[in-house]
Amino acid sequence: MKKLIREIPLSNGLTVRFFDATRRYFGDYHQVRISICCEVPLTAELFEDAAAHRDAEKLLGGSVSYVKDIEHQGVATNDIPETVEKVIQHFVDHSLSYLSGGDFPRKLVQSELKRILGKRKAFVVGGYRG
Repeated sequence: MKKLIREIPLSNGLTVRFFDATRRYFGDYHQVRISICCEVPLTAELFEDAAAHRDAEKLLGGSVSYVKDIEHQGVATNDIPETVEKVIQHFVDHSLSYLSGGDFPRKLVQSELKRILGKRKAFVVGGYRG
């Protein structure tokens, strides 16, 4: 079960959330797993026009999520809090500025649209050939 352990509001209006899904797997050994999430609502200003916005909502719904899972294996019980904090701090130091950027929401949405449309195109192009 994931437990929300931290939220960081960003300058672009988004919020990054850190969830702890750590589990014990043998004796005193744990798998520390932190899930990092940032939800981007599909707002009209992310698109060139209202039609593009409507089309995107049909494909993606009301939002797109950035999700990154970070795992560390073989962590002793006493080392869990320190490991969790190191994971969060490393993400803050190395990735938070990218997610805070004003162009991040548009880039994430466009990337997700490209991924979904690419799957549809691949299905049509790579369909049954008899």
